[in-house]
Amino acid sequence: MNTDVTKFDNGIFQIDVHMEGKTERMSCYYIDSSEPILIEVGPSNSFPYLISALESLGINNIKRTAITHLHLDHVGGIGHLNEKYKDNFVYVHELGIKHLPNPERLWRAVSDVYTEEWLKKNWGEIKPIPIENIKSLNDGADIKLDINRNLKALYSPGHAKHHYTFYDEYSGTLFMGDTLGLIYPHGDFVQPNLPPPDFNKETLFQTLDRLENLEINQLAIAHFGIHKKPYQLITEAKESIENWIMFIKNIEHMSDDEASNELVQWLTKNYKSLDIDNETIINYIGNGNFIMQINGIRNYLTKN
Repeated sequence: MNTDVTKFDNGIFQIDVHMEGKTERMSCYYIDSSEPILIEVGPSNSFPYLISALESLGINNIKRTAITHLHLDHVGGIGHLNEKYKDNFVYVHELGIKHLPNPERLWRAVSDVYTEEWLKKNWGEIKPIPIENIKSLNDGADIKLDINRNLKALYSPGHAKHHYTFYDEYSGTLFMGDTLGLIYPHGDFVQPNLPPPDFNKETLFQTLDRLENLEINQLAIAHFGIHKKPYQLITEAKESIENWIMFIKNIEHMSDDEASNELVQWLTKNYKSLDIDNETIINYIGNGNFIMQINGIRNYLTKN
């Protein structure tokens, strides 16, 4: 088996698609069942890793894909997938019907945050897909996996207004996309991910409260991997978000660049006080876009 593939119980496979040329940055998931499905595709530049992993499992066609939300690190490779597998169709928030056949506006919105040069180099350009290959999701909709097994789509705003979480009750797995935040191996703690323009603490906490009421055995995080202790991680995520907001409130006089540097210093100090090893700290800090976090939190505070 491809070393980028990790097999879990109940036919769940975790695929490392080497986002930005790095391991353990982006997980896609494949559920092997009578009606299999791929969850997330990753960015365009990661598409060769995704296909290599799937082919190592003997999978030479993908008929169904579910995308948690329309950020390009999650959906960017969908046009490549559809180009390779013509009969593939994608489950996504209804805004996907507007943006995926004509992704130019989506591309411009993301390039305003990251710059077009950075996007092309690190994530790659998104290709359009035909509108007839897109199926919009409804909250609570069931996607059939097997006779007694469904993947339930749960509308999960807070990180993004177009975010869905997918719940596999059969295995007790919650495929969370970016709803919870970031968990980089081998830290096993949550670092918030609160981008503009959609981050809203009250909305996100309502989402997390709803998900917390499910019977969950494990969380499948996009960035990165499958993790146990789901309820503890959700509680810790809420605490971290509250702490980040309070910290940013207290440095409102600083520029975005100054605030970003201050946030990084504060986080590094906190992580060290928790006896987290330097390699893990570097992994979390090195893979965080803290200017974006500052903008997301300040945008939320301005609106509220």
